[in-house]
Amino acid sequence: MRADSVSAPVKEAPGDGPLRHLVARIAAAAPGALAIQGLDGARMTFADLSARADELAAEIPAGARRVAVAMLNDVDSVARLVAAWSTGASAVLLGGLLPDREAERRVHESHADAVLGRQGITPGLAPGESPAEEDEALVVFTSGTTGRPKGAVLSFNALSRSLLGIARGSGLPDAGRLPTAPPRLASPVFTPLAHMGGSLAVLSTWYTGKPVLMVPKFDVQVALRLVDEFGVNVLKLTPAMVYDLAHLPERRSLAGVRSVAVGTAGIPDATREAFEERFGIPVLRNYGQTEFSGAIAFERIEDVRAGRRPVATVGRVAPGVEVRIVDPQGNDLPAGEAGEIVARGGGSMNGYLGSDGRPVSPGPQGWLHTGDLGVLDADGFLSVLGRVREMILCGGFNVYPAVVEAALNRLDGIKDSAVAGAPDPRLGEVPVAVIVPDGPPPTVDQLRAALREELAPYEIPRRIVFDTTLPRTANGKIDRPGVLRRVDTPAAG
Repeated sequence: MRADSVSAPVKEAPGDGPLRHLVARIAAAAPGALAIQGLDGARMTFADLSARADELAAEIPAGARRVAVAMLNDVDSVARLVAAWSTGASAVLLGGLLPDREAERRVHESHADAVLGRQGITPGLAPGESPAEEDEALVVFTSGTTGRPKGAVLSFNALSRSLLGIARGSGLPDAGRLPTAPPRLASPVFTPLAHMGGSLAVLSTWYTGKPVLMVPKFDVQVALRLVDEFGVNVLKLTPAMVYDLAHLPERRSLAGVRSVAVGTAGIPDATREAFEERFGIPVLRNYGQTEFSGAIAFERIEDVRAGRRPVATVGRVAPGVEVRIVDPQGNDLPAGEAGEIVARGGGSMNGYLGSDGRPVSPGPQGWLHTGDLGVLDADGFLSVLGRVREMILCGGFNVYPAVVEAALNRLDGIKDSAVAGAPDPRLGEVPVAVIVPDGPPPTVDQLRAALREELAPYEIPRRIVFDTTLPRTANGKIDRPGVLRRVDTPAAG
């Protein structure tokens, strides 16, 4: 049996033209429809946003084909993206807080021939010299958890298909409708616009007919106010945001919120369960990559309500996406067996930036090797166990950090945990852990005794340290090298 899942193809993808000119199209059809509102009360209709984009487009040199765009979580950043697209160029997303040296590296590595919104950074090419293709929409640099960030090149067609697949798979039959005035329920965007998740959140919000609430930085009290004031019915959050809401000291309500979608990084079961118990709102995991224009798989609310939730599941494969689980030689593995997740579909990137600025194909026949370990069960549910390089080979046994973390987080007195593989002269690698306790920490011996009820001996962490936080990357993911640095101390358990 081949452990793959082929979902129904997505039809009627809007294609290049409508998405590139989405804002202008909405402005022409519904100029008074609200596009964005800021926390300061500033409001911008689609007509306003289109006009502002036209002003910014005048700053882009004629003939530019790839424009590096500074992206903070504000209205003008969105207008810069729209401006670049309106001139026929693609956009290279630059985090507004990037150091100058890193921003300049990304501008030059992407062969951008114009820069918008970032002072002191100049392109290395004359306008018109960039190798960007006509259908190119975005260059988004990955988080770099496995090395130096690389630029993924995404087409308009890939973005369109991803947006449509997410909307249809989420049960939104009116996907692609134009926003109206007065607006439908607004959707806040908390995640950084320079990341795929943030930009996709803006586009998907418009794509389902809603205005965007632009939030510069997540704050629990701000999130609660927005839910009350705007009747928000869906929240898109990171695991850390869910944790903050679940551990509010005072009693508060999220009345009107139907579900919470969580991406960016794996959310511990304990955090998800604490939130769901407190608010009675399902937390829906999703799994995607920048290289895939967003979602590869996501939980459906009907599955969650029916209790269909395997361990570490990220739900079912998204419409229009194929997933296989393969061994290190690329051979298909049977259902239920762990291996690398490979995927292909209409949302896949054109490739990573090559040295000449052109995309290098992601793999044979369009299959993208995600670098993630996973299991696809016989019912079509995908579970993610961590990165391939994060798998710990302990004395010939495979240890998956996500499995060990899930066992730790189920124990009383444990708030969160992170596991990594430390070198061992005899066994090759052994699991070690950083743990955030919930109150007075248990002893290491107590922890190990409890874990023996759930884990095999080789899965139990050999060294354990307690801390107030977990080491995380800027994108919210567990920093595995950071785990090793914290554990590698004389005080380690």
